[in-house]
Amino acid sequence: MPLPSLRRPRSAIGACTTLFLTLFAAACDHSPSGPGSNSIQFSRTVSLPDAQSLLQTGPTRVEVRVIPGTLVARRVELEQSSEMTRPEQIRSRVTAVTSATGTATFTLEVGGLQIAANGTTMIRHGDRGDDAAQSALTLADFVALVQADIAAGHNPTLTASRQPRATPQGPDDGTFLAADLKLDEGNSHSVIKLNIAAANLVTNPTPPPDGFLKVLGVSLELRLSDGATQLKQENPELEGVGEFEGVVQSVDLTAQTVTLKDGTIIRIVAGTEFDGREGDRDDHVTGLPAVQDALTAGKTVKAEGRGLVDSTNPLTLDAIRIEFEVEGEELPPPVMMVEFETP
Repeated sequence: MPLPSLRRPRSAIGACTTLFLTLFAAACDHSPSGPGSNSIQFSRTVSLPDAQSLLQTGPTRVEVRVIPGTLVARRVELEQSSEMTRPEQIRSRVTAVTSATGTATFTLEVGGLQIAANGTTMIRHGDRGDDAAQSALTLADFVALVQADIAAGHNPTLTASRQPRATPQGPDDGTFLAADLKLDEGNSHSVIKLNIAAANLVTNPTPPPDGFLKVLGVSLELRLSDGATQLKQENPELEGVGEFEGVVQSVDLTAQTVTLKDGTIIRIVAGTEFDGREGDRDDHVTGLPAVQDALTAGKTVKAEGRGLVDSTNPLTLDAIRIEFEVEGEELPPPVMMVEFETP
């Protein structure tokens, strides 16, 4: 069944404070859209054959989130073809780094992917927008920072970006030369955003898993049958989709909004999906009350996701998907209880 239209006319963006979306119509309304509103269908769950059929019509952009410490895809979302012009991106913890004169190779936790960097790679470190800190950092300085972190027993999270190729990279080609590198101190989950074609998605004749998404020489398991993997298709009728990322400044539980430090306002609506916790040592939180509790406790919370742009001054989005991670949060290991029996 095709997804219902959720087109937002560009002339209407910013026309009213809140744009209320339903499955049947889009119109201005001055009451806040929230969990009590009619459900908004931003995406739909698809089967593996459905996804293969979609890719037979042409390449598209995929966003994959991987369960930490595994090669199992937690969420695979086939996005709009218009996303294919955006930079491709890989984010994961760094396990090793080697360097030579003017070059470096970063080995990532997810599948042992290797990210190459050279003198043309832009290095970013520190807060976003901190141009002075970024411009003063050389590749050698960056390598030294990462090596020091690893030597101290940490595995910093690296985000590497590049401009997409004219055609999607072959599934067995593991090369990735970063045009842009930065340390991501707020989110450690592995994410891959790449353009893919039909050859990247294959079924497994002897499941489990049900199939594989093959990217950059790594086969990510698709486990739809046991619910470990969600396979989604973003509503192709959506217009004005944007990505957001930043540190949470405040939460308004009544209005169901999150304000980031750069002034961006994220609205939680009926169709918003929260990316949740995975395992006992995960540092994700779900729901605005949990975010508020973390802020009250003096912790830093980072938010990222995708949303429909409603207005640009300030930038305001209805969240399609949102992920909250408490920066630097490390849950204590389980306590072992030992009982002694006296004779």
